Amino acid sequence: MTKTTTILPDYITGEAGRIEIRMTRPGQNSTEGLALRDTKKWVVLSHPHPQFEGTMNNKVVTTMEKTFQNLGYGTLAYNFRGVDKSEGKYDGGEGEQRDLYQVVDWLRKNETVSELVLAGFSFGSYIVLKQAEHIQPTAICTVAPPVSMYDFSGIQPQMPWFLIQGGQDEVIDAKEVVDWAIQLNKQPDIFWRGEASHFFHRQLIWLKKVVMTSFGG
Repeated sequence: MTKTTTILPDYITGEAGRIEIRMTRPGQNSTEGLALRDTKKWVVLSHPHPQFEGTMNNKVVTTMEKTFQNLGYGTLAYNFRGVDKSEGKYDGGEGEQRDLYQVVDWLRKNETVSELVLAGFSFGSYIVLKQAEHIQPTAICTVAPPVSMYDFSGIQPQMPWFLIQGGQDEVIDAKEVVDWAIQLNKQPDIFWRGEASHFFHRQLIWLKKVVMTSFGG
Protein backbone atom coordinates (compact mmCIF):
# COMPACT_ATOMS: atom_id res chain seq x y z
CA MET A 1 0.00 0.00 0.00
CA THR A 2 1.04 3.62 -0.52
CA LYS A 3 1.46 5.83 2.52
CA THR A 4 -0.87 8.82 2.52
CA THR A 5 0.95 10.88 5.15
CA THR A 6 3.73 13.23 4.12
CA ILE A 7 5.56 12.73 7.41
CA LEU A 8 8.56 10.44 6.91
CA PRO A 9 9.81 8.29 9.80
CA ASP A 10 13.23 8.74 11.37
CA TYR A 11 13.30 5.18 12.75
CA ILE A 12 11.91 1.75 12.12
CA THR A 13 11.89 -1.21 14.50
CA GLY A 14 14.57 -3.85 14.00
CA GLU A 15 15.77 -6.97 15.75
CA ALA A 16 18.21 -5.02 17.96
CA GLY A 17 15.86 -2.09 18.58
CA ARG A 18 15.21 0.99 16.54
CA ILE A 19 17.05 1.51 13.24
CA GLU A 20 17.72 5.10 12.26
CA ILE A 21 16.74 5.85 8.66
CA ARG A 22 16.76 8.76 6.19
CA MET A 23 14.06 8.48 3.57
CA THR A 24 13.05 10.44 0.48
CA ARG A 25 10.09 9.34 -1.62
CA PRO A 26 10.32 8.83 -5.41
CA GLY A 27 10.45 12.03 -7.40
CA GLN A 28 10.73 14.28 -4.35
CA ASN A 29 14.21 15.55 -5.23
CA SER A 30 14.39 14.66 -8.92
CA THR A 31 16.37 16.94 -11.23
CA GLU A 32 14.34 19.76 -12.75
CA GLY A 33 13.16 18.80 -16.22
CA LEU A 34 13.90 15.09 -15.79
CA ALA A 35 10.99 12.97 -16.97
CA LEU A 36 9.78 10.81 -14.08
CA ARG A 37 9.13 7.50 -15.78
CA ASP A 38 8.38 5.43 -12.72
CA THR A 39 7.46 6.81 -9.31
CA LYS A 40 7.80 3.45 -7.56
CA LYS A 41 11.54 2.85 -7.92
CA TRP A 42 13.56 2.65 -4.70
CA VAL A 43 17.15 2.25 -3.60
CA VAL A 44 18.30 1.13 -0.13
CA LEU A 45 21.83 2.26 0.74
CA SER A 46 24.21 0.47 3.15
CA HIS A 47 27.17 2.32 4.68
CA PRO A 48 30.85 1.48 5.46
CA HIS A 49 32.19 -0.32 8.50
CA PRO A 50 30.59 0.74 11.81
CA GLN A 51 33.85 0.33 13.73
CA PHE A 52 35.72 2.72 11.43
CA GLU A 53 33.34 5.68 11.65
CA GLY A 54 31.10 4.39 8.86
CA THR A 55 27.61 5.91 8.87
CA MET A 56 24.85 6.72 6.41
CA ASN A 57 26.38 10.23 6.23
CA ASN A 58 29.52 8.93 4.49
CA LYS A 59 30.16 11.04 1.38
CA VAL A 60 30.20 8.09 -1.03
CA VAL A 61 26.82 6.97 0.32
CA THR A 62 25.33 10.46 0.17
CA THR A 63 26.68 10.98 -3.36
CA MET A 64 24.89 7.84 -4.52
CA GLU A 65 21.81 8.80 -2.52
CA LYS A 66 21.51 12.23 -4.15
CA THR A 67 22.23 10.83 -7.60
CA PHE A 68 19.46 8.25 -7.30
CA GLN A 69 17.12 11.00 -6.07
CA ASN A 70 17.99 13.07 -9.15
CA LEU A 71 16.97 10.06 -11.26
CA GLY A 72 13.57 9.98 -9.56
CA TYR A 73 14.23 7.06 -7.21
CA GLY A 74 12.98 6.96 -3.67
CA THR A 75 15.94 6.51 -1.33
CA LEU A 76 16.30 4.90 2.07
CA ALA A 77 19.64 5.18 3.84
CA TYR A 78 20.01 3.69 7.31
CA ASN A 79 22.50 3.21 10.13
CA PHE A 80 23.46 -0.32 11.11
CA ARG A 81 22.83 -1.40 14.70
CA GLY A 82 24.93 0.52 17.21
CA VAL A 83 25.68 3.40 14.82
CA ASP A 84 24.63 6.92 15.84
CA LYS A 85 20.97 6.65 16.92
CA SER A 86 20.44 3.03 15.89
CA GLU A 87 20.16 0.75 18.89
CA GLY A 88 22.14 -2.44 19.51
CA LYS A 89 25.82 -3.12 18.94
CA TYR A 90 28.12 -4.22 16.14
CA ASP A 91 27.61 -7.90 15.27
CA GLY A 92 30.46 -8.75 12.90
CA GLY A 93 28.33 -8.56 9.77
CA GLU A 94 25.72 -11.14 10.80
CA GLY A 95 23.27 -8.86 12.62
CA GLU A 96 23.95 -6.16 10.05
CA GLN A 97 22.65 -8.48 7.33
CA ARG A 98 19.42 -8.82 9.29
CA ASP A 99 19.29 -5.03 9.64
CA LEU A 100 19.31 -4.71 5.85
CA TYR A 101 16.68 -7.40 5.44
CA GLN A 102 14.39 -5.74 8.00
CA VAL A 103 14.79 -2.32 6.39
CA VAL A 104 13.81 -3.75 3.00
CA ASP A 105 10.95 -5.75 4.50
CA TRP A 106 9.61 -2.60 6.17
CA LEU A 107 9.91 -0.63 2.91
CA ARG A 108 8.05 -3.25 0.89
CA LYS A 109 5.26 -3.39 3.45
CA ASN A 110 4.84 0.38 3.69
CA GLU A 111 5.53 1.69 0.18
CA THR A 112 4.73 0.60 -3.36
CA VAL A 113 7.99 -0.79 -4.74
CA SER A 114 8.08 -1.72 -8.42
CA GLU A 115 11.89 -1.82 -8.64
CA LEU A 116 14.45 -2.11 -5.86
CA VAL A 117 18.18 -1.43 -6.03
CA LEU A 118 20.47 -2.44 -3.17
CA ALA A 119 23.51 -0.14 -3.05
CA GLY A 120 26.44 -0.42 -0.69
CA PHE A 121 29.88 1.02 -0.08
CA SER A 122 32.78 -1.03 1.34
CA PHE A 123 31.42 -3.03 4.31
CA GLY A 124 27.95 -2.09 3.09
CA SER A 125 28.76 -3.82 -0.22
CA TYR A 126 29.54 -7.02 1.65
CA ILE A 127 26.20 -6.85 3.44
CA VAL A 128 24.37 -6.21 0.15
CA LEU A 129 26.08 -9.09 -1.62
CA LYS A 130 25.41 -11.51 1.24
CA GLN A 131 21.70 -10.65 1.23
CA ALA A 132 21.12 -10.18 -2.50
CA GLU A 133 19.80 -13.67 -3.24
CA HIS A 134 17.59 -13.60 -0.14
CA ILE A 135 16.11 -10.16 -0.79
CA GLN A 136 15.96 -10.50 -4.60
CA PRO A 137 16.34 -6.85 -5.62
CA THR A 138 15.98 -5.72 -9.22
CA ALA A 139 19.67 -4.76 -9.30
CA ILE A 140 22.64 -4.15 -7.03
CA CYS A 141 25.35 -1.48 -6.99
CA THR A 142 28.51 -2.07 -4.97
CA VAL A 143 31.43 0.29 -4.42
CA ALA A 144 34.76 -1.15 -3.24
CA PRO A 145 33.50 -4.50 -1.89
CA PRO A 146 35.96 -5.70 0.80
CA VAL A 147 36.90 -8.98 -0.86
CA SER A 148 40.28 -9.04 0.89
CA MET A 149 38.69 -8.72 4.34
CA TYR A 150 35.65 -11.02 4.39
CA ASP A 151 34.65 -14.44 3.12
CA PHE A 152 32.97 -13.89 -0.25
CA SER A 153 32.83 -17.57 -1.17
CA GLY A 154 29.39 -18.71 -2.24
CA ILE A 155 28.30 -15.25 -3.36
CA GLN A 156 26.89 -15.58 -6.87
CA PRO A 157 24.41 -12.75 -7.59
CA GLN A 158 22.14 -13.47 -10.52
CA MET A 159 20.52 -10.05 -10.90
CA PRO A 160 22.06 -7.10 -12.81
CA TRP A 161 25.05 -5.86 -10.85
CA PHE A 162 27.24 -2.79 -11.18
CA LEU A 163 30.62 -2.92 -9.42
CA ILE A 164 32.61 0.31 -8.95
CA GLN A 165 36.27 0.15 -7.92
CA GLY A 166 39.14 2.59 -7.51
CA GLY A 167 42.59 1.52 -8.63
CA GLN A 168 44.37 3.38 -5.81
CA ASP A 169 42.26 1.85 -3.05
CA GLU A 170 44.32 2.01 0.15
CA VAL A 171 41.90 -0.12 2.18
CA ILE A 172 40.79 -2.90 -0.18
CA ASP A 173 43.04 -4.86 -2.57
CA ALA A 174 41.65 -3.51 -5.85
CA LYS A 175 43.18 -6.27 -8.00
CA GLU A 176 41.70 -8.93 -5.74
CA VAL A 177 38.26 -7.38 -6.17
CA VAL A 178 38.46 -7.58 -9.96
CA ASP A 179 40.04 -11.05 -9.96
CA TRP A 180 37.19 -12.30 -7.77
CA ALA A 181 34.46 -10.64 -9.82
CA ILE A 182 35.58 -11.95 -13.21
CA GLN A 183 35.61 -15.58 -12.07
CA LEU A 184 31.95 -15.52 -11.03
CA ASN A 185 29.37 -17.41 -13.07
CA LYS A 186 27.51 -14.15 -13.75
CA GLN A 187 29.99 -11.30 -13.89
CA PRO A 188 29.08 -7.73 -12.90
CA ASP A 189 29.55 -4.67 -15.08
CA ILE A 190 32.82 -3.30 -13.70
CA PHE A 191 33.60 0.42 -13.60
CA TRP A 192 37.28 1.04 -12.86
CA ARG A 193 38.80 4.42 -11.94
CA GLY A 194 42.56 4.05 -11.90
CA GLU A 195 43.29 7.18 -9.86
CA ALA A 196 40.48 6.77 -7.32
CA SER A 197 41.18 5.98 -3.65
CA HIS A 198 38.92 3.95 -1.39
CA PHE A 199 36.85 7.00 -0.45
CA PHE A 200 36.91 8.46 -3.98
CA HIS A 201 38.51 11.74 -2.90
CA ARG A 202 38.14 14.22 -5.79
CA GLN A 203 36.46 11.47 -7.82
CA LEU A 204 32.86 11.80 -6.61
CA ILE A 205 31.74 13.50 -9.82
CA TRP A 206 32.97 10.47 -11.77
CA LEU A 207 31.15 8.18 -9.33
CA LYS A 208 27.97 10.20 -9.84
CA LYS A 209 28.30 9.87 -13.62
CA VAL A 210 28.65 6.09 -13.32
CA VAL A 211 25.44 5.84 -11.31
CA MET A 212 23.66 8.18 -13.74
CA THR A 213 24.78 6.08 -16.71
CA SER A 214 23.95 2.76 -15.09
CA PHE A 215 20.52 3.59 -13.67
CA GLY A 216 19.33 6.54 -15.73
CA GLY A 217 18.21 4.60 -18.76
